[in-house]
Amino acid sequence: MKKIIFGLFAIIAIAFASCSREGPMDEFQQDIPWGLCVTAVLDDIHKQPVAGATVEIYRTEEDMQNGTNVYLTGTTDSNGEVIFTYADFNKNNQGVDAVKGVYFVLVKGNGVEASAVTEYLLMNSGMTTMWVMLV
Repeated sequence: MKKIIFGLFAIIAIAFASCSREGPMDEFQQDIPWGLCVTAVLDDIHKQPVAGATVEIYRTEEDMQNGTNVYLTGTTDSNGEVIFTYADFNKNNQGVDAVKGVYFVLVKGNGVEASAVTEYLLMNSGMTTMWVMLV
């Protein structure tokens, strides 16, 4: 009986050792560029973009409330989007640890001003999208 169990264990071990690890996980090996896309919209289903809106990003809520120390600024395109890259956030070459975190966003457009707070931005891969409704 021990020989049979040992034999089955050996067959299973060899089967697992020979499995290919290629496939969908390969995409995680790639360096996916990071970005924050702020989209200004007029409706809660994101179908009415606001072109030409000014997007200001601040490090602190106090700076946003006082309109001081704007960290980044941009203008939305015809899709209501402005994209900020990791290079934009890392403008002083501080590195990921210094620039990751929560940011405060102020969007001005269509005669309206709206503020929002980002999720904690890790800045490691992929695009983070944030919709701000101007109503």
